Amino acid sequence: MDSIRLTGIRAEAAHGVFDFEHAEPQPFIVDATMFLDLSEAGRTDDLTETVDYGQIAQRIVNVIEGEHVDLIERLAAKIADSILLSHRIRRVIVTVHKPNAPITVPFDDVSVTIERARDGYDDENPTAASIAASAAGSASVDTGDMTGTRADRSSDSEVSTPKVHSAVIAMGGNLGDVEQTLRAAVVAIDGVPGNQLTGISPLYRTAAWGMEPGTPDFLNAVIQVSTTLDQETLLAALQTIESAHGRSHDVHWGSRPLDLDIVDYDGEISADPHLTLPHPRAWQRAFVLAPWADLDPDARLAGPHGGRVTELLANTPDHDEVHKVSDGWILGGSVAEA
Repeated sequence: MDSIRLTGIRAEAAHGVFDFEHAEPQPFIVDATMFLDLSEAGRTDDLTETVDYGQIAQRIVNVIEGEHVDLIERLAAKIADSILLSHRIRRVIVTVHKPNAPITVPFDDVSVTIERARDGYDDENPTAASIAASAAGSASVDTGDMTGTRADRSSDSEVSTPKVHSAVIAMGGNLGDVEQTLRAAVVAIDGVPGNQLTGISPLYRTAAWGMEPGTPDFLNAVIQVSTTLDQETLLAALQTIESAHGRSHDVHWGSRPLDLDIVDYDGEISADPHLTLPHPRAWQRAFVLAPWADLDPDARLAGPHGGRVTELLANTPDHDEVHKVSDGWILGGSVAEA
């Protein structure tokens, strides 16, 4: 298997067990070796046949500078998860160095090295069974046992088929190169084992309502996904993708590089505060309803505030403040200022 190696990626953050480590940033250095098939990239000289290692490096920095962790073991695992969001990468080795670790004897470095791979994939012998497992299993998110145990099957020759669900996911952001971030997020969501993208809305621009003057506008879109993941696992996958792009969940109402929300999941209704379905404020949000209605004019939102999405959109007070800026944004190119 071919490989790409990044070494010496540096960033400062406040990670560690001790109280002072929660407040005082210190340097962390990361090395990452990514294993993938580069034969087509070598043959065609085409960037799309490999991975953008600049983007990978930025993901590493985003995770380091993201939410606090106590252990560099956990930091290494989060970095590996973010790297495996790139579907071409089959296996990764991550080393996290903590050169200023609070150790009372002279030392040069402390580091942790972990190795992660897409479940069921054997680099040395990628049999049909292992490739199938890779497609149905989880690269960075535990998707659970989707085939059941032998005791759960009606006979030894039968294999249960995982149930396929339909989810609507709202996307947005207003920091950094938002268009590129949204495109990368779409690729990452589609690359999560068990997911298959079925629809992408046009891109919309929305003013940063209720925020400080001068706050950048948001770009928003909606995608539809068929998935074998349950709601909680899908949510965990989306939060991993958000973190890889620098989203901190300490900020709920401010600017952010990427926001991913499950708006609808099989039309289910749930009051679980961890994942309320449908999204409790979707019926009020023109920046969700407008791209959703554009993607699926017959869509309906479930729940007590539900109804036809087109009708809900017409009744939002800000429906005239959401403007379509691109139908083909997912293909690349820059969206002109609206």
